[in-house]
Amino acid sequence: MAYQTINEFGNTSEGIQVLFLYVASIVPIFIPLLLFSFFIIMALGSYFAQIRLRGRGNFVASAAVASYITAIIAIFMTLQPGLIDTFTLSVTIIVAILTTFWLFVSKE
Repeated sequence: MAYQTINEFGNTSEGIQVLFLYVASIVPIFIPLLLFSFFIIMALGSYFAQIRLRGRGNFVASAAVASYITAIIAIFMTLQPGLIDTFTLSVTIIVAILTTFWLFVSKE
């Protein structure tokens, strides 16, 4: 099988979604890793911002907010057909539900 280049994949002047579709077609783990990196960056950024402003942080709340934002990003990715699969979307929504449950049962 010949390697497919970006020029053969589609017109890149249509938008950035063509580049994401191209990378996702070659490296199937790209979109889950992208969502995971969004989650980690937002969770840790929020946690350390809380520490800087208040002197202490609440990691559970930071993880919950990061999971909500990651789930919203994943839902927006479903608007482009073929960009994200159902399993990845399901995992992001389940993580958002679990972190919400963790937030409610935590003692902080």
